[in-house]
Amino acid sequence: MCTVSFFKTEQEIILTSNRDEKINRERAVFPNSLDLQNKKLYFPKDERASGTWFITDDNGNTVILLNGAFRKHLSNPPYKKSRGIVLLDLAKSENFLKGFHEYNLSGIEPFQLLVCTEEKLFRLLWDGNSKHMIPLNKNENHLFSSKTLYDDSIEYQRNTHFKEFQKHNKIDAEKIVNFHKMHQIEKEDEIESVIKETFITVSITQLIIRKENIDLRYYDLVENTLQKKKIEKRIFI
Repeated sequence: MCTVSFFKTEQEIILTSNRDEKINRERAVFPNSLDLQNKKLYFPKDERASGTWFITDDNGNTVILLNGAFRKHLSNPPYKKSRGIVLLDLAKSENFLKGFHEYNLSGIEPFQLLVCTEEKLFRLLWDGNSKHMIPLNKNENHLFSSKTLYDDSIEYQRNTHFKEFQKHNKIDAEKIVNFHKMHQIEKEDEIESVIKETFITVSITQLIIRKENIDLRYYDLVENTLQKKKIEKRIFI
């Protein structure tokens, strides 16, 4: 929810997300699933707010939440709903994009979503006043950082490292996880110590989409565990 990457290789699409949270936040529950009429949703569940920051269905349609929109905002709680609940509400929509445009986001803290479908890749942003949609090239790799924790200087350094990483590595899921581990919030030199005393990267969630199936992986960095969920793609007859 705070550092997200998208990679497309010859055989796979790989989406990976670092979750930076307060040190005393309850551990998430993984895996969780929800059966709907026309699809099944899979996600790690935030134990406190019952929402999520990373959700996919059994066709690989995936949405990942990042806190903040275009720039850092002043948080002013209480808010009407948590952004994780909003994401879960939207994921239940038959048409995600239509659901986003129709959803009343008044009273919701700013956020952005990375949306990956079979056909498209795009960002949806709520800046507290307006909704925005930004199409992305699905044939290029991308890196995003939450504006609430990472300023422009850190984001620039990360993007530079991201480009170097692609030059010097044959990309696979494990190497991407290692890249994300290098950018845990507590390892970023320019993050203020007062922030590091409050936040840590508690987990990395990774989704690997192949032609026939999907792997959902959850690295709990606090407990040093890895949980996996294999998802068979839904086949329509």
